[in-house]
Amino acid sequence: MEITSRSNPLIKRYRLLSQDKKARREAKMFVAEGERLTREALSCADAGDLAFYTVRAMQKYPDTVALLKEKFNAAVISEDIAEYISDTKTPQGIFITVRYLDKILNLSTIYNMSRLLYLEHLQDSGNIGTVIRTCDALGIDGVIMSPDCADIYAPKTVRSTMGSLFRVPVFVDTPENAAKVLAEAGFTLYAAVLDSTARPLGNAQFAEKSAVFIGNEGNGLSKDTVNMCGEKIYIPMRSAESLNASVAAAIISWEMNKNR
Repeated sequence: MEITSRSNPLIKRYRLLSQDKKARREAKMFVAEGERLTREALSCADAGDLAFYTVRAMQKYPDTVALLKEKFNAAVISEDIAEYISDTKTPQGIFITVRYLDKILNLSTIYNMSRLLYLEHLQDSGNIGTVIRTCDALGIDGVIMSPDCADIYAPKTVRSTMGSLFRVPVFVDTPENAAKVLAEAGFTLYAAVLDSTARPLGNAQFAEKSAVFIGNEGNGLSKDTVNMCGEKIYIPMRSAESLNASVAAAIISWEMNKNR
C-alpha cells in the first residue's frame, strides 16, 4: 500500500532524522537519499530501519529498488511524500536510514595511515562534504574534524560527499587530543596559515606520515592549534585574500600525495 499521508509515523520519523541533529545522535542513525548514495550505503555501511521508494523510482532504478527490498521492509510512497521528505529540489524517489559509522569515533586506526587532514571549526556542511570527496579522489587516508564542525551526518554533508563518506575514515576529536595522538603515531603536523614565516606549499617536504590542519575561511586556525604544529605552510596567491576551505584542502591534498 502506498503511503500518502504526511502524518504517517514512518514518514514523521524519517523527517525528524533528516532535520534534527539531536534525534540523529539519540537514534545513532542518519538519512541518505538518491540512487547512488543508497547503493554506496548498502555496500559499505549497516542499513537502518526505514526505506522508501516511489513507483517512478522503481521504474527508473529497478536494480536499486530490488536491493532495497532485500535489505528492508521497504514502503512505497507517493511523489508528494517524496518531495515532502526530500532534502533536494528534484528527488530521485529513494530514501533510507543508515546506522552511524563506528570509524568516526575511533582514532586508533590512524596508526596504519600516512596522510591525514584535520578540519577546525568548519561550519559549512557542503564544504565538509566536498573535502571528504576530494580526499577520496586524491588518496588522503582520512579526515579528522573538531567537535564544533558542522554535523557530518547532516543530509547536505552526506549528499556532498557523493558516497565518499562510506569509504573515507572520518574522525571527530579536539585539536589538543588529535595532535597528541597523531604525534604518538609518528605524524609530522603542519598548520595551513597565511603567515610570512610559513613555508610555501610547493616547497614543503612532507614527511612519510603527515597531517595538515586547516581552519575555516573567516578566522583560519586558532593560535593554540598553530602552536601545536611543528611546521607551517601556506598556499601562495596572487591577489585573493583567502581560499574556500574545500579548495585549499584540495590543493594541499594534491601536494601531499604528488610525490608518493
